[in-house]
Amino acid sequence: MKRSLFYLLSIVSVIVILVWAYFWIDVLLLFLIVGPIIIMGIQDVTQNKQSIRKNFPVLGRLRYVFEALRPKIQQYFVESDTDGAPINRNERSVIYQRAKKQTDTVPFGTQLNVYAEGYEWITHSIVPKDFHKMDHHPRVVMGGKECKQPYTMSVLNVSAMSFGSLSKNAVLALNGGAKMGGFAHNTGEGALSPYHLQPGVILFGKLVRDILVHDRRMEIFRRKPFGPTQQNLA
Repeated sequence: MKRSLFYLLSIVSVIVILVWAYFWIDVLLLFLIVGPIIIMGIQDVTQNKQSIRKNFPVLGRLRYVFEALRPKIQQYFVESDTDGAPINRNERSVIYQRAKKQTDTVPFGTQLNVYAEGYEWITHSIVPKDFHKMDHHPRVVMGGKECKQPYTMSVLNVSAMSFGSLSKNAVLALNGGAKMGGFAHNTGEGALSPYHLQPGVILFGKLVRDILVHDRRMEIFRRKPFGPTQQNLA
């Protein structure tokens, strides 16, 4: 309701209750309901922080009530088990069940649309390869014919996470694990830190990519060597 309508209804309500109370005194109990509503409306009109409450006293408060209820309504009544992002309800249920050591298997297939664009899966091979003849450490050669120092990179590497978003112990753990597994560690945009160098694993990242692409920058970095990191950059 607008402010003018609020003023009119408030005055009329008070007059009606007082006139009615002349004949039946118990009607004054209605002020226990009408009074707080009028007080809330006066507070809405006199405040200057929220224009909706000021222009629509009392009813304007419903906007903030529905705004607070919206995530709950979305989660429990609108959203399906597979729509949630970044983690949907099905994935959360698996986490909860495994944390409680309960059965986490779901029979009768999947709820996901396996024909949707972007859906990925691994198909079982009809004629599988001999496990003993498989290459358990597949690698990809980085660098063409003109590359003086090609590198055979593992297909599994540590993704880009800068030191600023992690910590000393996290970087040491990731870097040490990469060395044990024989794969590389992407330093991310945070560049190198002393903790990236302790295990001695091959490093790469945005800084390295810039050096390889721009010869002029390479000359600059040669004039300002990185010390121990120079071997890692190669």
